[in-house]
Amino acid sequence: MLSRVCNYLVVSIVCFALLWRCSIGGPVGARESPLRLTGTCNELARSLLWNVSAVLEIDHLFSGFDCSQQNAEVHLRRQTVSACTPQNSNCAHSAVLNIDENKCIQRILEDLHYYRETFRAYANPELTKSVVRRIDDLLQNCFSVSAMDISPAKVSMDHQKSFQERLKLCKVLKGFNLRTITINRVFNYILSK
Repeated sequence: MLSRVCNYLVVSIVCFALLWRCSIGGPVGARESPLRLTGTCNELARSLLWNVSAVLEIDHLFSGFDCSQQNAEVHLRRQTVSACTPQNSNCAHSAVLNIDENKCIQRILEDLHYYRETFRAYANPELTKSVVRRIDDLLQNCFSVSAMDISPAKVSMDHQKSFQERLKLCKVLKGFNLRTITINRVFNYILSK
């Protein structure tokens, strides 16, 4: 599991570093983008990343273990990294990066919905007023109304404040922290064009 998360992180960092370094290319596909990206969206995405990072530092939320020592649990069903990775990532041999921005943004949108519903299921006031609120801000200000019509994720949660629930929350938050890094890089790439 740790090696899969490490591989995910390395691939994500390398691919988005290449995107940033090359900063050329355009969207592939003719569909209307679900994104309404402005400079404010970068600020909202950064705020989300900061809030997730801050929640991971709250000691009493993870009493009984050191959250920083736990593995991240990334929601892999949405395939966000593969959708947001350029198909030809060798800048020296290609003048255009081939990334389907609409598909990438759609995967990000699905992830945001999934994680919002997951964190709501925990019914934790610290999560609600920081992470869930920032996800809502990002969704409301940076995505079109039609994109908001995604049905909510089905999330089952044992609402006891058990050790296992706190451990699971730690791992999911760490996974979402990785995903917010991806979101920030994608937004930066799109706005830099």
